[in-house]
Amino acid sequence: MFRLAHLSDLHISPLPRIRRLDLMSKRVLGYANWTRNRGKRTADWVLASLLADLDRKAPDHVAVTGDLVNLALAEEFDTAG
Repeated sequence: MFRLAHLSDLHISPLPRIRRLDLMSKRVLGYANWTRNRGKRTADWVLASLLADLDRKAPDHVAVTGDLVNLALAEEFDTAG
């Protein structure tokens, strides 16, 4: 038997500097959601707490489903890395 940690829809923040060209797709909806809602509900301590909990629980595997970042910009994945 193994221990599995399942993480879903992390939406790791903050957003990088946004260029107008970055929003020339459905990302504009994600950006609007971030600026109106989600960006006000995120805190760095939440991710730090999650990572500390994962360290304490020491799962054998970690499955991440849903959205890891907000707009799928390369800079966001670099930060989430």
